[in-house]
Amino acid sequence: MPRKLRFLPAGSVHHVINRGNDKQTLFENTRDFEDFLALVAWAKRRIPIRIPAYTLMRNHWHFVLWPAEEQQTQSFMHLLTTTHAIRRRRLTCTVGNGHIYQDRYHASGIWTERYYTNVVRYVEANPLRANLVSSADKWRWSSLHERLGHSRGILDEGPMPLPDDWVTIVNTNQPQESVDEIRNDLSKH
Repeated sequence: MPRKLRFLPAGSVHHVINRGNDKQTLFENTRDFEDFLALVAWAKRRIPIRIPAYTLMRNHWHFVLWPAEEQQTQSFMHLLTTTHAIRRRRLTCTVGNGHIYQDRYHASGIWTERYYTNVVRYVEANPLRANLVSSADKWRWSSLHERLGHSRGILDEGPMPLPDDWVTIVNTNQPQESVDEIRNDLSKH
């Protein structure tokens, strides 16, 4: 059965997520997180897509992508996930043991300013919601950390500025209906 075509036009913003196969760990230690972020920077130099937000978790990741050209999201994600899977299998001596990722990535369009702000907040608050840190800005593998002066060369300005009190907003519980809307939107794709 052919895969469903994605509608990811240039100039639109996308929330992209993928997780480890069977929810397996993708990042076991600090080096795994750092190596993946270096891989993101490498892939971005080859396919210069704009990345207004991201967060890596132990068994999944989120990106907010803003492509300037047609097929840029697809090309970037293909390069990133294929290279990561090959490296991960080699590192763990599990070449030939199946998929690293549960499926191809899920992507949903972000079509309004309100939804954009909610998705970026959702992405950057993910480690806080998972109780991995006491405040989201302490999670080193996210765009929020990079926003606060820890540049990795990954983060770009988004299509609209975030409020001046952004860190406070991210560290405040997001309304459950907003979280549910984002999760439901991703599950459709």
